[in-house]
Amino acid sequence: MRVKTLMTKDPVVIQLPATRDYALELFKKHNVRSFPVVNKEGKLVGIISIKNVLIHPDEDQLAMLVRRDVPTVKANDDLKKAVRRMLETDYRRVVVVDDEDRPIGILTVGDIVRRYLAKNEKLKDITIEPYYQRNVGVVWRGTPLKAALKALLLCNAMAIPVIDDDGNLVGMVDETDLLKDGEVVRVMKQTALAASSEEDWILESNPTLLFEKAELQLPKKPVEEIMNPNLVVATPHMSVYEVAQKMVQHHIEQLPVIKGEGELVGIVRDMDIIKVILNK
Repeated sequence: MRVKTLMTKDPVVIQLPATRDYALELFKKHNVRSFPVVNKEGKLVGIISIKNVLIHPDEDQLAMLVRRDVPTVKANDDLKKAVRRMLETDYRRVVVVDDEDRPIGILTVGDIVRRYLAKNEKLKDITIEPYYQRNVGVVWRGTPLKAALKALLLCNAMAIPVIDDDGNLVGMVDETDLLKDGEVVRVMKQTALAASSEEDWILESNPTLLFEKAELQLPKKPVEEIMNPNLVVATPHMSVYEVAQKMVQHHIEQLPVIKGEGELVGIVRDMDIIKVILNK
C-alpha cells in the first residue's frame, strides 16, 4: 500500500515568520495537534505542536518552537517506509513532500489506524500480546495537576492511567485534559546576581535581579477532577483489529490493558499496533 492512499492531502501549514498567538488561533480553528511549518518559498522547515506552544509560554517567536528533524516521505513510498520513519523517530506523523520539499500531505498514526487497521479484518487473528507496553507510568488520583503534567512529560506519553489508594485503575488523563485547564500568566521572578572576585567588595549583600516571565499555570486541584473515568480497556488476547476499532469508535489513542479482575498490566498505544504492518 502506498502512502498516498492513506494520507490527508493539502494540509494546513504555517509560514514563518509567525507568532505564538497566530499558531494558537489556528490550533483552535482546526482542532489538530500540529501543523507543518514552511518558509517563504513554501519548503518544509519542521512541525509545530500544540504541546510545545503551551509548555513554552514565554517564547513568542514560533521559529524557536519548531521541531526541525521531522520525518518525511513521498506520496508513492510504501506504507512500511512511513511506519518505520515514525517508529525510528518516535514521532506520530510524517510529512509527505514533493520533489522540492513542499508539503503536499500528512500521514499520522491516527490515519493508519482509522483508514487501514480498523478496516482490515485479516488482523482479527493477530493479538496485541507482542505489542502493548508493560512498563507504564501511573499517577494517583489525588496528584495535583502540575505534578501529573510533569509525570506525563517524563513518560513521553499522550495519556497516563490514574489509580486509587489501592492501586486500582480508576481513570485516564491525557495531555489535552491537562493543558486545556492551563492559563498563561506573567509572574515576577528573581535571580541572584553573581560577582567577580574583583567586585566582591561592592556586593556586600545579596543583590537580586527582578524580571517578568510567562508561565503556564494549572489549577490547584487533583487529577481525579479532570480525568476520564469512563474507561475503554483492552485485554492481552484482544486482536489488533478489535483494538483499532475501539480507538476509532471512542476517538482515543491508547487503551489500558487489564487482566483478571481489572488488574492493570500495561497500556496499548496506536503507535504500538502500527508495528504489525512491518510484520506482514
